[in-house]
Amino acid sequence: MNNIEVLVTYLIIGLSASIALSAIAVKAKVIRRSAIPQSVLVGTLVTLSGLPSVLLFILFLLYATIVTRLGKEPKVKLGIAYDLEGRGARQVAAVGFTPSIMAMVSSVTYAIGLVTVAKIFLVSYVASLAATSADTWASEIGVLSKSEPFLIIMPKAKVTPGTSGAVTLLGELSSLAGSTAIALTYLVLAAAFNRSPGWIKFNWDIVNPSMQVILLILVLGYLGEVMDSLLGALTQPKYYCDRCSMVTEQEVHTCGSKTRLIYNPRIKLSNEDVNLLTSLIVAIIAVLVSLTFSRLLG
Repeated sequence: MNNIEVLVTYLIIGLSASIALSAIAVKAKVIRRSAIPQSVLVGTLVTLSGLPSVLLFILFLLYATIVTRLGKEPKVKLGIAYDLEGRGARQVAAVGFTPSIMAMVSSVTYAIGLVTVAKIFLVSYVASLAATSADTWASEIGVLSKSEPFLIIMPKAKVTPGTSGAVTLLGELSSLAGSTAIALTYLVLAAAFNRSPGWIKFNWDIVNPSMQVILLILVLGYLGEVMDSLLGALTQPKYYCDRCSMVTEQEVHTCGSKTRLIYNPRIKLSNEDVNLLTSLIVAIIAVLVSLTFSRLLG
């Protein structure tokens, strides 16, 4: 089969497999039923990029599911156990839109012979996953920290765990670990599929990741989490609980007291908006860096 025929074959397989896997994901409480259309679209686009891209995305979701379910009881107590029943439609779109588009562009450009462009967008695909992974690990593990979190734009303020823009040392280390996990998984998959037939790995046929590329993915992933924290702090309202002397995003604090508004941004973004914007910015930066230093791609 030529590359166009392989692409069409992956499209058919991807659509069928994504429908089946989305149904399984609902039962496993990875996503909610309302998120099935978004899940199918993301899965189909990622599948166009070959089996290694699919495995990388599945492992990314597996890592995210594991860290989300860590410390269930403390998260329930804090009132931030939103994802234990699975991610909703907006969350799936926010997490999956950017990487799936990058994967699709990489596969299509590879199929028509634009190999360098395909390499650049494949790196961008992995970098956007690393950024989302870093943010998820920071949020889900950092909230379990025994040290008090602080607001990234107000370091001296006490802040409720789980507040957008709140950071801890544990969270930042977890963020770095989340980004590293994706970068290393990319490296392992590239090595594992190195001798596979071209139609199986498809555009990964061009992959020969240097340590510079791995480092680029790792760094962009972590910086994406920092950017996410900054955007979350700057674009979401903040309230103050006089009873607890604590900054929060809740109009009624977990102690039961009504809070007062202390920061009302002109531009308001939801968590999902921030996640989507961050992954998109990281993907664009990855493209620009790869274009500027194309020799890093091998």
